[in-house]
Amino acid sequence: MHLPLDETDIRHNNKLLGVYRDHNAHHAIVVKIGKTRISFVEMKKGQLTTRSLPDTKFFGLRGFERIEYPIDRAVDNFLKHGGGVSDTARRALLALARAHKPAVPEQLELGSVADLGGELK
Repeated sequence: MHLPLDETDIRHNNKLLGVYRDHNAHHAIVVKIGKTRISFVEMKKGQLTTRSLPDTKFFGLRGFERIEYPIDRAVDNFLKHGGGVSDTARRALLALARAHKPAVPEQLELGSVADLGGELK
């Protein structure tokens, strides 16, 4: 499933950071959006590194389209790549995963502890 993008989305980081697939079924994770360039880590043979392309080449020439895929799962897959991951790419992927972690509730509601088989003290 493809998520719709319009031209104004290029400047909104939260809408573009994520998992993409190009017309050759190569996958990439966009880790940073600049004014005119997009930085990403692409799944390929050998060591994974960060790359940067002008947004027009990223979308037009390479044909990348955003896909609906959990970022944390994609980051895990990329970090386990057999060819290895460069330090720069590892830091970028981990930072992206941290930024997209769902918020954990600070405490459980009183009723939910009992539902989980725990005791209230």
